[in-house]
Amino acid sequence: MFTNLSAVQINRLAQRLSEAPLGRSASVAAAAERFERLLAAKIGADRAPKAVKAILTAPGLETAEGRLVAEIDACEPEPPAEPALPPVAPEPAVEPAPIADAEPAAAPRAPRRRRDADIEAKARQGELPLPPDFSAPTHARFRAKLAALVELAGKADATGLRAIAINPVSSSPKALARYRDLAVLAIEAREGRA
Repeated sequence: MFTNLSAVQINRLAQRLSEAPLGRSASVAAAAERFERLLAAKIGADRAPKAVKAILTAPGLETAEGRLVAEIDACEPEPPAEPALPPVAPEPAVEPAPIADAEPAAAPRAPRRRRDADIEAKARQGELPLPPDFSAPTHARFRAKLAALVELAGKADATGLRAIAINPVSSSPKALARYRDLAVLAIEAREGRA
């Protein structure tokens, strides 16, 4: 099976599917076979082959992890509806506070895994992702590389994006790699529709 991932990366994906610690597979083929077995047990043997192909041909580990999460989320059954509460006597009316005194309600936040899956789904539909915010001083040395990625993404140059080497060893390069991978996914989705 063709894959863009190493045996170590496939082993990491397999570990996400297993409660017990897994040993390392020495070869890519062995790691892919074990990953397919574990995924079939999680999402069903009928969906597993197609999902394995989509995950293992991802352009990077972060994209593969996002695809894995999306597949697992798609198979999870909806939680049962909560039983209706018995009627409660109404409380005495209280005069509402003036609007100026009220504090703004915080917007509910989606879990990170769901948000990542949504961003990837939009990229699959051809929508370019937003570039990461590198305004903090810790990201200063990576701003030039981000600018180059944004420029290539704007030109829809998937080959140029792939050619930029990124060593994802810290948060800044990981964000760059994720942006690049999602931009390539979006560009390829657009080209596929054309």
